Amino acid sequence: MIHIHNMPIPAFDHNLVIPPHLGNPTQPDDLSPFKCSSIELCDKFATSPERIKILKGFLAFRKKLKSFGLDNGFQWLDGSFLEDVETRELRPPNDLDIVTIYWGYDPVFQQNLYQNFPEFADSQISKQIYLLDHYPFDAEFSIEITVNYTRYWVQLFSHNRDAVWKGMLQVPLNTPDEDLNASQLLNTRSND
Repeated sequence: MIHIHNMPIPAFDHNLVIPPHLGNPTQPDDLSPFKCSSIELCDKFATSPERIKILKGFLAFRKKLKSFGLDNGFQWLDGSFLEDVETRELRPPNDLDIVTIYWGYDPVFQQNLYQNFPEFADSQISKQIYLLDHYPFDAEFSIEITVNYTRYWVQLFSHNRDAVWKGMLQVPLNTPDEDLNASQLLNTRSND
């Protein structure tokens, strides 16, 4: 199994969220988005049947991305899934917020992806099928648009609905072996 970093996913802080940084916001390794693998994500957050179902949707979505050949990029994860919403609101998370940031693909590839995988470009469909509030982000399209989209997503994902500062996670694309291990972990936890 490949490890992305040596630090575990941060624990929920006193606000019941992943912290936006780990003490020193000037240190890149201590700053959100925190890098993790799909197996680390599933190991940490597969704590209830609802969360397991969402994580299974996440892995199925990634498998479909891989089948289309979308390998270059990473995903930013956020939303109440990355909060202790069970304690704060006495409910499980409904979905996982996700932005797939990718680059290196020609317009023909992207048109095929969008036509044959509509849930990639339509968050309503991705939510219905995979329990993901998903948004695509072609980082290579335009420098100005990339800067503006990055600013938008970081600002949106850096606070919860109560205006509490929080962190997010970053999972690389093209990790089919880790995703398979993560899927096996979820199946084990589903049977517990």
